[in-house]
Amino acid sequence: MLPRDERRFKAADLDGDLTATREEFTAFLHPEEFEHMKEIVVLETLEDIDKNGDGFVDQDEYIADMFSHEDNGPEPDWVLSEREQFSDFRDLNKDGKLDKDEIRHWILPQDYDHAQAEARHLVYESDKNKDEKLTKEEILDNWNMFVGSQATNYGEDLTKNHDEL
Repeated sequence: MLPRDERRFKAADLDGDLTATREEFTAFLHPEEFEHMKEIVVLETLEDIDKNGDGFVDQDEYIADMFSHEDNGPEPDWVLSEREQFSDFRDLNKDGKLDKDEIRHWILPQDYDHAQAEARHLVYESDKNKDEKLTKEEILDNWNMFVGSQATNYGEDLTKNHDEL
């Protein structure tokens, strides 16, 4: 891990003084949020998933990152869905493996708003009457989702007074 962290630190240390400013340290901790760090995110993802060391992520490596065949039983339906995702949407050039550009497209999509997606997820999972509004009761009934969510600053924002609740 040390060489990996050193590589990430050097990429984050824009002025090269081997001291991290607040901005540089934030880039080190959250590289996906900084344009100059995105190549590190892609490289680290490739290193984590590419088990055969060929510099690509094939479909089996992609699935193995999410699912382990421990009992030799049938694959769950969601695994089949992920295989289709790989073939239909991840493997853009249809060569059976993901290169760095395809990994970038997968893990760092251009038009994806993480906060919006998390908010939609929280409403979808918690809105029991499907009126697209959350009541205090719906939030409290699903408190564990909210305290575990980055959208609520891991629950911290729930302790503040809100007129809408």
